[in-house]
Amino acid sequence: MNKVISEIKSLLALILIVLVLKETVVELYIVPTTSMEKNILKGDMLVGSRFAYGMKVPQKIWVPFTAISIPTFLPEYRFPAFKKVKRGDVVVFEYPRDIVYKYVKRCIGLPGDTVSIKDREVYVNGVISELPDGGQFLSSSWDKDIADQEIFLGAKGNNPGFIANKDQYPEITIPKKGDIFLLDESMNWQLVIPILLYEGNEVELIYNETKFNFTNQSPRDVFRRTGDRSIFKDYVPTEGATLITPWSPMFKKEYIKYLHINGETINEIDSYTVKQDYFWMMGDNRDNSEDSRYWGFVPESHILGQPVITWFSINLDNYFPRIGRIGKIPN
Repeated sequence: MNKVISEIKSLLALILIVLVLKETVVELYIVPTTSMEKNILKGDMLVGSRFAYGMKVPQKIWVPFTAISIPTFLPEYRFPAFKKVKRGDVVVFEYPRDIVYKYVKRCIGLPGDTVSIKDREVYVNGVISELPDGGQFLSSSWDKDIADQEIFLGAKGNNPGFIANKDQYPEITIPKKGDIFLLDESMNWQLVIPILLYEGNEVELIYNETKFNFTNQSPRDVFRRTGDRSIFKDYVPTEGATLITPWSPMFKKEYIKYLHINGETINEIDSYTVKQDYFWMMGDNRDNSEDSRYWGFVPESHILGQPVITWFSINLDNYFPRIGRIGKIPN
């Protein structure tokens, strides 16, 4: 019996070591969509380096292929990076609207850059950003406009008449560390509130004696993962709602004066200084990629690493292995 117990302890220790290595040294990732084709295929299994952009001390250890996590109670810290994220890098990061998910996209814009889209062409600082080798458009044009609530509303500012689609996207500046946002009733709340939340601030709307807490977590994505969206409401104000999102279509300019940030009204706060850098990420398969055009900037704190090699690949439609993909380096 003692031997069995000893073997179980050894196995558990090995599992713990593997999980810790996964959270600190390497990132294992199975590509679930076609958003990066033809450079990275749906079903590719990637090994990513967490050292590339600076390894983070894990706050949680995630059990692979589940939404189960174990808190570490360690202090937040990011080790020095071996290199900085560059335009064109393929990056693994936590999905901004539900960090349980890991995304792989290409960095298009850096902190401080301006990004816009005109007739499907992506412009960075006024210069066309060429589609990467292997990138593609699946259709000759977009069939429909994206509904307001489906696109990153920070791009439209406070213009309620603006209709955006992925072919036409207004110029937007990517925030960088040290930028200062004025906090008043004229601010672009759909851009500013997500940043406040990413950086650990508590943002509330107190209206008619009811308190609503802002969250960057998407009702759709939480529902996709948990099957429960009862705690979310897509409009304000409504009796019984406790959580709302910055892109809620019913949150209008006149509600800004009811905002509270860390317990203070915006009339008590002149400005906010951005604490970290942000990035603009897009898929190579432009017609089938949910990316920064939908959910906006990726905070530096969400960046996990860089994929370095494909260790295996399987066609997720018929589950046939793609041996020829083994050893391919994502680029």
